[in-house]
Amino acid sequence: MAEPQTGIRGVKYAAGTEDSLVRDVAARIALLQPDDAPLLAFINGLKSKSVAHNPKFEWFEDELIPNSCTIAGTEAGGSTDFALTSGQGVRIKVNDLLISNTGEAILVTAISTDALTVKRSMGGVAATAYIALDEFVIAGTAMLEGANAPTSVWQGKVSKNNFIQIFRDIVELTVTQANSESYGGNDRTFQRMKKAMEHKRQIEQAFLFGDGFEDTSGAQTRRGTTGVLNFVTTNVTDFGGVITEGEFEAFMRTVFRYHPTVSAPEKWFLCSPILISALNFWAKNALQVTQDVKTFGVRITKYRSGHGDLNITRHWLLEDFTEFKQYGFVLDPENIKYRFLQNLDTKLHTDIQQKQEEVHRDEYRTHAGLMLLQERTHGVAKGVTGFAA
Repeated sequence: MAEPQTGIRGVKYAAGTEDSLVRDVAARIALLQPDDAPLLAFINGLKSKSVAHNPKFEWFEDELIPNSCTIAGTEAGGSTDFALTSGQGVRIKVNDLLISNTGEAILVTAISTDALTVKRSMGGVAATAYIALDEFVIAGTAMLEGANAPTSVWQGKVSKNNFIQIFRDIVELTVTQANSESYGGNDRTFQRMKKAMEHKRQIEQAFLFGDGFEDTSGAQTRRGTTGVLNFVTTNVTDFGGVITEGEFEAFMRTVFRYHPTVSAPEKWFLCSPILISALNFWAKNALQVTQDVKTFGVRITKYRSGHGDLNITRHWLLEDFTEFKQYGFVLDPENIKYRFLQNLDTKLHTDIQQKQEEVHRDEYRTHAGLMLLQERTHGVAKGVTGFAA
């Protein structure tokens, strides 16, 4: 039993000795990282989601026939036999004109695999010698009047694929805890909200960094989806430390080289904080801040250049990793999609526990994968640890 006390009763005694003072706890519990998934926000804002009818989903990619060729070795000024780099003869037709780096026009009169028979100096530019890997523009056919149709040359389609990954996350509380009053509101509701954020973050990380696979060695098949990091192989620039504005401009040239529409190109740049700092340092006058929370749910900064516009958003999740805090990902909005298995996009399944269990068990389930088309329309910047003018 507590002893009688003398003097004025104050908060010190009520809070410290009795612990009877009602604590002032905010109605909403603050989370450290409320949202770490701008890639998913971006895809959802573009409405780039579509149903996949099988766990392995496929697509075809095509491109135009290459418009240049290179020679395998030295060719003298008077030579009429050109050997192309291996495999490039299929690009050429008889009656094609090749334009050299000096401007010489060369007519192709016969082809045997990668060996060309040519007629030199068709125009005013004199024939000259060339060395290995000198480049020639394929300037189309120069047909005789009344000639038969030229040989048909076409580019084959390439099959691509990725896999649906199964993401599952559990929220589990005893019925006692679920029905107890908690600061911050209903604890089950709060735990569901937090788990939804973690579930979304896991999908985001798979879509960024995943290395796809299909493992059939077990009783059932396990699949992982390929992410941006392992899809993009062409436009990958390792800056190896400090990035300069000139180097970033060169990177812009590579990522805007290809674009699937004829309209003004616009791409997305998911940046680590160090890249955001670099852009702020170089080009404050070239940055335009726009707020489109309704569409994308993220803050957008637009970087305008002669090559195209970058919609930039800071990706704080990258900062969590020693290596990936040096990265940025450029994505073409026309060539990225979220694929989910029919009827199995993200859902919360409630009360999946057995009847005899005194727990509430809820589960988030998502069967989804990334579809990234034409990897050369995207880009990866890596190895950025600092910046300079």
